[in-house]
Amino acid sequence: MNKVVKNGYKKTCLAVVCSMSLFMTACNDDDDNFVGFNPVKTYAVDSEVRAVVDRHDIFTYNMESVQDKNIRATTLVFTPKGTPPAGGWPIVVWAHGTTGAADKCAPSRLPLEGEEKKLVIELVKRGYAVIAPDYEGLGNNNEPHPYLHLESAANSILSAISEAKKYYGNILANDWSVVGWSQGGHAALAAAEYSDALTNFDYKGAVAIAPASYLAETLEYGMGVANNAAAPGTPQAIQTAKQIAGTLYGYAAIVSSGIKAENPSFQYNQAFLNTKVPLAQIAEIECSPQVAAGFRDDIQSYIDGGGTYGDYQALQPNFILDTDVDAYLDANLPGQNPIPKRVYVFQGGQDTTVPAYITATLLFPQLLSVVEDIVQEDLIIDELADHQSIMSRNIQNIADKVDDLMSDENKK
Repeated sequence: MNKVVKNGYKKTCLAVVCSMSLFMTACNDDDDNFVGFNPVKTYAVDSEVRAVVDRHDIFTYNMESVQDKNIRATTLVFTPKGTPPAGGWPIVVWAHGTTGAADKCAPSRLPLEGEEKKLVIELVKRGYAVIAPDYEGLGNNNEPHPYLHLESAANSILSAISEAKKYYGNILANDWSVVGWSQGGHAALAAAEYSDALTNFDYKGAVAIAPASYLAETLEYGMGVANNAAAPGTPQAIQTAKQIAGTLYGYAAIVSSGIKAENPSFQYNQAFLNTKVPLAQIAEIECSPQVAAGFRDDIQSYIDGGGTYGDYQALQPNFILDTDVDAYLDANLPGQNPIPKRVYVFQGGQDTTVPAYITATLLFPQLLSVVEDIVQEDLIIDELADHQSIMSRNIQNIADKVDDLMSDENKK
C-alpha cells in the first residue's frame, strides 16, 4: 500500500472519530462546534417522492476536510414508508454527479429531479434508505469543494453513513452499498477503496455509472472527438464541437478549483491561459452548466472575431506537466488499491464526457486487477446511451445490481 493511501486510511478513520463530536466540542476551532445545533431539517420534495418516502431530511454533521479542519457537512436522507425491518433499513449511498464547486450547487440546495429522482424513488420502493451526501465543501459557505479528490469523496460518504447511523439509530441497518454517477462514479470507487475504514458496518459493493477517471486522457480523447465533430465546418458541426469542448473546459476549470481547495497556493494560470483565467475562476461561484456555457460563448466570440474553432485555445500548452496538476491527477486516480467487494460499471457507448474508450480500455482493466469477485461481464456498456441517458435508460438495471450486491447470497 503506497504512502498516499496509508495516510488516507489514517485520515479517514480520524475523520469518522472526529465527526462523532456533533453534539460535543469540535475537534478544533476551524468551524462551528454545533453545541445546541439542530442537525435535521426537512428537504422539500414533490408529490411523487412523498408518495414513497417517510423521512426526507437534510442532515448536518461534522467531517474532516482535506485541510485537516473539522467542518460542517450535509447529506440528504430518504427512508421508506412503513416499519423498518429488524435491524433497520439497509443503506444505499447515492453519490451525485457533477453539479459544480460553488456552495449553491449542493444537491441539498437544489430540487430532486430527473434521473436522480427516479433512482431514489426506485431504491426507496425496494426497501432501502438512501443517503446522498453533498460532498465536502458543497453547501458550506465557508469551505471550498475538492472536486474529484479521492480521499475527500470517500470521507464524505463514510462520514455521512457513520453520522446518519448514530443520529437515526435503529431506523438504519449496518449493511451498505454505494451507487454513483460521473463524479459520483469516481466517489463510489473511492468509497469502495476506503470502505474498510468504516468499522462496525457491512460494506456490500458498488455500482459506478460513467465514472470519472484518467482525467488527462479523458480531456485529450474528448477534445479529439470535438475536433473530429468540427471537421465538416458546418454551423451544426461547430455547434456540436462547442458543446463537447465547453463541457470539457468546464470540467477542467472545476478540477482546477479542486486543486486549489486542497492546495491554496495553486493558481488557475498553471492550467489556463492568462486570458482565460476569469472564465475558469467562475467555477468557484457558478454551477457546472454555467461554467461550460462561459467557455462555449468564448469559443463563439473567437469565431465571430475571425478565428476558427481549430485555433481556439484555453489551456496552457503542456499544462498536464505542471507539478501541481500532475500530482493531483495521479493521487486521485481510482482503482489503484485493493477493493474488497464487487463493482459493477455502467457506461454509455455514445458518452463524450466520460468516453467509453477510457472506461473500457483504461479504468476497467485496472479494476479487474484490484477488485475482489469482479468479472469482465461486470462492465455493462449500453451502446446507445450517452452521459445522461446511461442513467435514464438503466434505472431498473442499476437498482437490480444494487439488489444483487445487497442480497443475503452476496454475504461472505
